[in-house]
Amino acid sequence: MVVLGPYPLCAACREVNGGLLAARHPQVHVRAHGREACVDRGLAGLIVHLWAVCETRSCCEDENGAAYVVPTPDTRAAAEELLTRLGLRVTTRADILHFPVPAGFRLGDAEFVRRALAGGRRWSRWWRGGRRFRRQARRQPPQRGERRHERVVQLGEER
Repeated sequence: MVVLGPYPLCAACREVNGGLLAARHPQVHVRAHGREACVDRGLAGLIVHLWAVCETRSCCEDENGAAYVVPTPDTRAAAEELLTRLGLRVTTRADILHFPVPAGFRLGDAEFVRRALAGGRRWSRWWRGGRRFRRQARRQPPQRGERRHERVVQLGEER
């Protein structure tokens, strides 16, 4: 039996996960594209869409400030392409796809991920500019001392 953290897997997943009983992050049981498993809640929406193009062995929503997905070797290219389409900066180490998750980018929400994929690399957010609320594509919230309009970029663009 293996306990990695305080968040238990469901009874069905405990039976098939080689003795893993609990994980580091809150879990949700996901069924999609003929697969099912308990996954980190913060990546559940992404996993639904990843399973349409690849198989995964593992995932984590936050390890040392970045999320990761472990696709099977024969489906790694498809997984990397989908993550790149979302505008995520993917780095590969030992067949594990690591990527920082921009603030406000809800990978736990399947509908949010679907809309982000349908819209290419852009995702939108309302923000206040002057006296009006404006909708702009944004990469991440501004840093301290920066003005919001200086940080409006298309997701995935180089700065």
